[in-house]
Amino acid sequence: MNLLEIIRNVVAALDSFGIVLSATCFLVGVVMGISALLQAQRRQVMGPGQGSWGAPLATFVTAVMFIALPQFVQVLNGALFGIGMVSPQSILSYAPSTIGRLSTGAAREMLLGITAIVQFIGLIAVARGLLLLNRSAQGGPGPQTFGPGLTFVIAGTLATNFPVFVGILEKLILP
Repeated sequence: MNLLEIIRNVVAALDSFGIVLSATCFLVGVVMGISALLQAQRRQVMGPGQGSWGAPLATFVTAVMFIALPQFVQVLNGALFGIGMVSPQSILSYAPSTIGRLSTGAAREMLLGITAIVQFIGLIAVARGLLLLNRSAQGGPGPQTFGPGLTFVIAGTLATNFPVFVGILEKLILP
């Protein structure tokens, strides 16, 4: 089994993994939403001495982002790039001087497959970043996770729009 066959197999499985990721994010969002409502109820019953509304509110906002993860990623891409997510095939048009030279045969298929894999990993990174940001908003002892969470969200957003990001890098580096 060569590298091209491995990439083909992974790309063929990405649709199934995408469905699993969407369902998992939806379920995580629902569970976090219920948890946020229970935290808010506990805080209301026990009184203001039991902490602020910050933790329940942050959990609820994160839950909404998980439930609407595809739309959330589209909004992030619109904020960073001015356009939504693009298909892996567009990498050849965004970076014609460097990657455009690999536009034939097996090199093209391998490049498009790797781009699709990077975009999928970007979605996972955004979800991981949201979890870290939520953990940071909860406060308490332990390591602070705001920096890593924000890094995961930004890097995941860059990965989900990898063709545009490569095109921007090409324009920055090449004259």
